[in-house]
Amino acid sequence: MELSGARIGWDTFKHPQAPAMNDLQKLHQEIEGCKTRYNTVLKEKEVLLAAKLEIEETTEECNAQIQSFQKKIEDAKLKDTIQNLNLQGKLNEVDSEIEAITERENAVKEKLTKLDEQHAKMVLQLQVSKCMPEKRWVFAGREAKEHDQGRKYDVKPSIRYPIQGGSAVITFEDAKVAAQILDMEDHKIKIEDNGEIAINIKAWPVKLPTVEEIEIQTEVCKHRVLISEIPKFLTVDQLLDKLEIHFSKQKNNGGEVENIELLEDSGNVVITFVDKRISENLTKKEFHEVVFRGINKTCILRVSPFINGEIVRIKAGEMTSRKSVLFAGIPDIMDEEKLRDYLQIHFQKPSNGGGEVDAIMYIPEGQSTIASFELDSVVEI
Repeated sequence: MELSGARIGWDTFKHPQAPAMNDLQKLHQEIEGCKTRYNTVLKEKEVLLAAKLEIEETTEECNAQIQSFQKKIEDAKLKDTIQNLNLQGKLNEVDSEIEAITERENAVKEKLTKLDEQHAKMVLQLQVSKCMPEKRWVFAGREAKEHDQGRKYDVKPSIRYPIQGGSAVITFEDAKVAAQILDMEDHKIKIEDNGEIAINIKAWPVKLPTVEEIEIQTEVCKHRVLISEIPKFLTVDQLLDKLEIHFSKQKNNGGEVENIELLEDSGNVVITFVDKRISENLTKKEFHEVVFRGINKTCILRVSPFINGEIVRIKAGEMTSRKSVLFAGIPDIMDEEKLRDYLQIHFQKPSNGGGEVDAIMYIPEGQSTIASFELDSVVEI
């Protein structure tokens, strides 16, 4: 390449390049400034990203707290609802309890009313005279008779115990002797008549049927009265006539008599009136002065309410005699009286384990009877 024309000096190239250098410097400066700003932006970006992350974390925490608060609010609402339901349930229970208490109170009042009525009846019953003395059960060695079965009331009740043939019942005075005889169980009885003979018999406890519990429902008869503490100086007919006349008169607080009868077991008299008010008026005054005209005697008689009784429940049981022993397996080898004597002699001897005999009953083979265990105030079973 050749250069022609005017001479080109240094200045000619110097001036055009100066602006170019300035531009480069400016561009370089701008580039450096851009780098600086870029770095600054990067740093700001990092700060913003960190802030964003922090904000997001804070937001999540806030959301979690909000959800927790919402759950707590819901739980609190649920708890309040449950408490309200529980309170309502308790209120319902209280209402039920109040209703039950009211019912029980009414039932108690009703029972108290009935108890008051029963108390009034018992007060009347306590006025009834006691005709029977207290006694205890014993076996007295007596046989029950057929005519005993027809009695409506026995002054001396008894327990009837059947005995088969070839048996004997012996009652000892001492219960320890009876227990000793039962413990020995088997007994050998020597019969010294036309040579020495021995019989073997067995001892058994006497188990008597008894009444363990008895429930009697009683009520005062409104038309009847019981007359007691009557002296015995008149015949039955005279007594009944005199009493009927006396208690049929209004001045004696009496009235029309429907029936009058004597209780043979106690000697008391039962009077039945047509009007029940007569019985009530007479029993208000316990003792009455009765004049027996014709014999010129005045007596103080006791007038009590008449009690009707009905057995509503009875429980049977069994008791073992403490002093009586049953012997079985006795052969019929001789006269009844002699054999009974041999038995009594044998069991009276302490050497045979026996003792004092209070009563004895022997039934030969082929026969049977009923032993009577009676009430007594001295001898015990």
